[in-house]
Amino acid sequence: MCAQSDPAGIGRLGQCLPVLGLVLLWWLILAPIAAWDVRTGSARATFDHNLFHVPTIRALAETWPIAKLTAPEHYVAMTPGYHWVLGGLVRLTGIGEAGLRLVSLSLSALVFMVLGALLAARVGGWLAAGLIAPLLASMYVVNSGAWVLADNAGWAWVGFLSMAALYYKPGWRWSLLMGLGLFFAVWTRQNLLWLALPLWAAAWMSRPTESANPMRHVSLRLRGLAPMALATAPAIGVLLYVYSLWGGLVPYEFQGQYKGANASNIALQFVMLAGLVPFFLPALIGLGETDWKLRLRKCLTGSRAWMALIALLVMVVSVLTPTTHAPTQGRAGQVWDIADRLSPIGTFGHCNPLIVLAAGLGGALFVFVLACVDPRRRWILASIFVGFGVAQGASSEVWQRYHEPFALLFLALATVVARAGRSGVPVLRPKGQRAPLLALALMLAMLTAGALWQREIRPWQRGASPLSDDPRLPAPPPRTSLLPGITDLV
Repeated sequence: MCAQSDPAGIGRLGQCLPVLGLVLLWWLILAPIAAWDVRTGSARATFDHNLFHVPTIRALAETWPIAKLTAPEHYVAMTPGYHWVLGGLVRLTGIGEAGLRLVSLSLSALVFMVLGALLAARVGGWLAAGLIAPLLASMYVVNSGAWVLADNAGWAWVGFLSMAALYYKPGWRWSLLMGLGLFFAVWTRQNLLWLALPLWAAAWMSRPTESANPMRHVSLRLRGLAPMALATAPAIGVLLYVYSLWGGLVPYEFQGQYKGANASNIALQFVMLAGLVPFFLPALIGLGETDWKLRLRKCLTGSRAWMALIALLVMVVSVLTPTTHAPTQGRAGQVWDIADRLSPIGTFGHCNPLIVLAAGLGGALFVFVLACVDPRRRWILASIFVGFGVAQGASSEVWQRYHEPFALLFLALATVVARAGRSGVPVLRPKGQRAPLLALALMLAMLTAGALWQREIRPWQRGASPLSDDPRLPAPPPRTSLLPGITDLV
C-alpha cells in the first residue's frame, strides 16, 4: 500500500505502481487515437475539437502571452486558462495538431497520476486504482484525453481542490495556496468558482476541531473562515471581470446556446448516484472487514429518516421538471435516452417516471454516503455535491458529459474519506471491494469503445465528408450594456 502510515504524503513510488500502471495503460490505448487526424467523425468531441478549441489555441499562440477573451481570437464558451497554456506551447515549439493532441493527452494522464497517487496515499495503491478506473473509462474523460478539450483540466481542479478541502489545514499559508488554486481553476473554467464553497466549508469547520456542529462556536468559526474568504477574492474577481466583458457568464457568441438555469440538472445529478453508488458501496462500507456489518447498520440506523425525506424532496422536484430525452432542450446523453426506452409505462408529457424513481433512490443513497463519513467531513462532502449542483443548475444544458465524471469523482473521494481511521481488518480478500469497481470500469469502457467505433471509426471507414467549418451556434441575444462603456470592451 502507498504510505497509509503517512497520510500527508504521496508515499513511495513503488507503492503507487497500480495507479501509475493503470494511467500509463490508458495513455498507451489513447495515444494512437490522439495522433490520428480525425476530421470525419460525427461525435461531440470531434466537433468541439476542430471548430472551437484548436482554433482558439492557434489564435492564442499568435498573441501569446496576451490572451484575448473575445471573438474571433477567443471562440470557446469558457475562460482560456487551458488554451493559454497550450497556445504558449504552440508558440514556443511550433508543434502540429497531432503533437498538440498528444501533449493534451499527456497532461490529462499526468493529472490523473497525481490524483490517483493522492488517493493511494490514503487507501493503498490497488484500491486507488480501482477508484479512478471508472473515471478513466468514462467516455467523457476519454474524449477530453484523445481530443483537445478542456474538460479534464476542469476535473483535475475539482479533484485537487476537493481533496484540499477534505484535508484542510487551518492558517494563512494553506488558505493562500488554495486561493491561488481556485484562481487558476476559474481561469480554466469560469463555473469552477463553486469550488469556493467546499473550501469555505472546510475553513468554517476547522475550528474548533472537537465540535462538528456548524451552528456552534460561530465567532471562532468566523475567525477560521476569514483567511480563506479573503484568499478566494481574486477568483471571484476573475468571474466578475469576464462577466462584465462578455455581458454574461459565457462569451457573447455562446449566449444563444446557454439560455439560463435548468432544474432538470437536479434529477440527473441524483440519477447518476443511483446508478453508480452500488459499485462503490463495498469499498465504502469496507465489505469483508471484521466490523463491516456493524458499520453498515450504524449508517442506516442514523440516516433512515433523512434518506426518506431527501428521496421524497428529490422526487417532487423531478416530477415538476422535464425528465425526458430531449437534446434540443438540453437533456442529452445515454442516460436520458436509455431511461426513455426502458420506462415500463412510457412517459407522461415531459415526465419520465423511471427518472423520477431513480432520482429518489439517488437522493436516499446520497444521504447514506454522507452517513458513512465522519461528521466534520460530512459537511464538506455535502458542500462539494451542492456546489456542483448549483453551478450546473445555472446552465440550460443538462448533459451527462458533466454529471457522469463528477459523480465518479465524488464517489471516489467519498470512499476515501469514509475509510479514514478505519480499524477493521479484512477477513476476506480485498478483491471483494475492488471487483465491483473493475466491473463498472469495464462496462464504461465497452460503452466508450462502442461510441468511438460508431461515431469516429466507421464514418472514416465509409469515407465520410470532412467536418464543416460552420459551428452552427444559435443566434445570441441582442447586446446589452451592463455598465456605461462596457460594450466598448466586447
